[in-house]
Amino acid sequence: MYQQVETEKQIVMVNGGVMHPVATLHDEFGGKFQILMDDGCYILALMQDDGKYKVTSYIFGEVFDVLTTLDRPSKGTGLGTFNPDEK
Repeated sequence: MYQQVETEKQIVMVNGGVMHPVATLHDEFGGKFQILMDDGCYILALMQDDGKYKVTSYIFGEVFDVLTTLDRPSKGTGLGTFNPDEK
């Protein structure tokens, strides 16, 4: 079962881009799930076997619960915006 933990400062996506999560969840099997923001939208990312993250459309109940605690996204906030030059 996923539980919210301290938010990680940055993660690496499978395409090499660096993102800054707004929420982090872990499960008892070592799984990690991140909630990100890009262009005023929340993005969900699941950690792959190589430790990098891939966008997913799956919304677990625990993730839904965390999403409901976050502020409503607004376009142009820039929070967690993807920066392909940041490594």
